[in-house]
Amino acid sequence: MTLLSVENLSIGYETKNGMVNAIDNISFTLEKGRPLGFVGESGCGKTTIGMTLMGLLPDNARILGGSIGFGGRDLTSLTEDQWRSVRGRDIAMIFQAAMNALNPVYRVDDQIKEAIVTHHPDISDADLTKRLRALFNLVEIPYERCHDYPHEYSGGMKQRVIIAMALACSPQLIIADEPTTALDVIVQDQILKELSAIQAKLHTGLIFISHDIAVVASVCEEICVMYGGQIVETGTKHEVFSKPHHPYTKTLLGSYLSLDNDREIIVPEMRGTPDLTMESGCCRFSSNCAVCSSACKSEGPSWIEISPTHRALCCDEGIIRKFHE
Repeated sequence: MTLLSVENLSIGYETKNGMVNAIDNISFTLEKGRPLGFVGESGCGKTTIGMTLMGLLPDNARILGGSIGFGGRDLTSLTEDQWRSVRGRDIAMIFQAAMNALNPVYRVDDQIKEAIVTHHPDISDADLTKRLRALFNLVEIPYERCHDYPHEYSGGMKQRVIIAMALACSPQLIIADEPTTALDVIVQDQILKELSAIQAKLHTGLIFISHDIAVVASVCEEICVMYGGQIVETGTKHEVFSKPHHPYTKTLLGSYLSLDNDREIIVPEMRGTPDLTMESGCCRFSSNCAVCSSACKSEGPSWIEISPTHRALCCDEGIIRKFHE
């Protein structure tokens, strides 16, 4: 059953130099209870997608086209009052910096209760306490710590509180934006395992955003690779990470260190950053692509099906076929 359906979504930011096309004509679907990972370098548009799905775009952002189907309605048409009824209750977000997402002058339990009371104003004090206990138990924080202030928590505990806050109203979809940033590798592993276990237990849809390939692979079975505001390759994690077909995906994977001594480390030869002012539908990777052909200069990219679950966005199907060989 489809939980979320994004069709031909384009998002721009108004700047003093004109419109910047941060998201260019992307489409994807998320099945109910499934995790979907978005991976790519900083600035490729991952967080913009998350903020769009939360209705939290800044004032200078504009939805230029497309639709976001969720719960039988198009989220792009919602008013701010309508968004308030969706945000937190149906769709919730685990923000990137836990310390910035928590108010330092309010106790932790008060911040979690606020989300619950906002959407369930008639809830009794007993039920509210019961719900709070269940949330702290779910994220493995002793309930006695609920009255503490954020500064009394460790980094890992703060991140668990943000997860509890996102789960407070039992949303159908959770967006996790770099949820393990600034955590050491041991705590990072604990948080990722905990998040995966909670997602599977509650059967909640999950969009997981990260620039770290290994982190995304540990959480998600289905992957979207992004570059310059475009999704350039999609598939299962085995297909995308073991058999990459798009030149950017292959370069991205090749730049990561590995314990395999026989694998060559590829130093990406990037000649510049993506031109986000390009006309919609153009290949954003063409200026950095080592195998760019004449077709890339004259035609826009299209989706090339490699398998029923694996696709790559390119102007020249021959490049995709030969590049993998």
